[in-house]
Amino acid sequence: MSDGTSGVYRLGVDVGGTFTDCLLLEQETGRTWRAKTPSTPADQSVGVLKGVDEVLDKIPDRATVELYAVNHGTTVGTNAILEQKGAKVALITTEGYQQVLQTRRSNIPGGLAGWILWKKPEPLAPLELTVQAPGRIATDGKELRPFDEAEFLARLKPIIDAKPDSITVSLLNSFANPLQ
Repeated sequence: MSDGTSGVYRLGVDVGGTFTDCLLLEQETGRTWRAKTPSTPADQSVGVLKGVDEVLDKIPDRATVELYAVNHGTTVGTNAILEQKGAKVALITTEGYQQVLQTRRSNIPGGLAGWILWKKPEPLAPLELTVQAPGRIATDGKELRPFDEAEFLARLKPIIDAKPDSITVSLLNSFANPLQ
């Protein structure tokens, strides 16, 4: 790898609302190459692939690149939340957790600006588009309360009538048992 013709690299890509940034790091030498291309909201992969091509073109003699890792991040989702320009979202959650997005509490240890007071943006799924799924699964997968399908369908009807663009399902311990 020391001849500069091949090496192990890390690629970082950040897709923003306006630009897509790419950073290629050669692990052995610490050398970096960067590219900034316009983001392509209709198909983000177009901007990403253009950025990757541009950053690879900057390597001397277009060395053979073996990617060790690709790290991808995006501010597009964060911006949609902050600007409240996202889709109309409904939420199905475990009974007793209907107001989890409205409460939005967290404990931030240490000096991570926990002292700053700021007006939190409205949740993506408003309370009126949140429905509780009756039933409960324990962390070990045991059914604590059985799922009540008739009750759930009755609760779900107003959500269906509201015609959300997407429905998020977030049930406690669903990883432990697909029953509910």
